[in-house]
Amino acid sequence: MLEDGFSSDSYSAVLENLRSNDFLNKEDVENLIKEYLTTQRITLDLVSDKKAKIVVEALIDNYNRLKSK
Repeated sequence: MLEDGFSSDSYSAVLENLRSNDFLNKEDVENLIKEYLTTQRITLDLVSDKKAKIVVEALIDNYNRLKSK
């Protein structure tokens, strides 16, 4: 789901990568980032369960890519 070779320490960059690959739409990304900036927590109840699962999997994948560098 993330582009090959992509990794970032930025939550917003991960979300934008998912949007670029049509897993999230612009509104999803804006809402998730706004909620994160407000609460300083990743909150996924603003998107469907399917999209929340995609975000979680992408964050885990991104973490593993960063860890292996």
